[in-house]
Amino acid sequence: MTTVSFIQRSLAFTHNALIDARNGTDEELHFVPDRGSHSIVWCLWHTSRIEDLILGRITDKDPIWNQEWADKTGLPVDGFGTGMTDEDAQQIRVSDMQVFSDYQDAVFERTETFLANATDEDLEREIPARKGTETVGEAISLHMMGHFNGHRGEINTLRGMQGLPTVMAAQGTH
Repeated sequence: MTTVSFIQRSLAFTHNALIDARNGTDEELHFVPDRGSHSIVWCLWHTSRIEDLILGRITDKDPIWNQEWADKTGLPVDGFGTGMTDEDAQQIRVSDMQVFSDYQDAVFERTETFLANATDEDLEREIPARKGTETVGEAISLHMMGHFNGHRGEINTLRGMQGLPTVMAAQGTH
């Protein structure tokens, strides 16, 4: 198995979990527990924006997110959740989940298109990072695979607190 194919498989799992996390009522998706900082919606917005920004750096294209998406979803045009206060994070609300889902799907499609044409050598290319540079492979592995799966755990905790099944609860069963 090539490194690219491993990443494709891993991200497909992560993307499917994040897609499944969209299932729920408006109240369930925006639920924040006492002394909690994030909702499921916040996690979905945060991970989608990060992936969009990373793919923009990788492909030298503008992020998909823009004022039009922000206006249609009720989400901020700037920022992506990092450094937000708990109070600000709790105020993140999606006004139109279908439009947000369309944005998230477009981000995932951009990533899948890049990986479908990438080689293991492409993963070694240096790209700008918050503090210096990192390789494309590092950006995908650290931020999109590792970090996002941390938020998948957070989403599952929030779902469990509400009596909901975990995302992809039937994964691996017959």
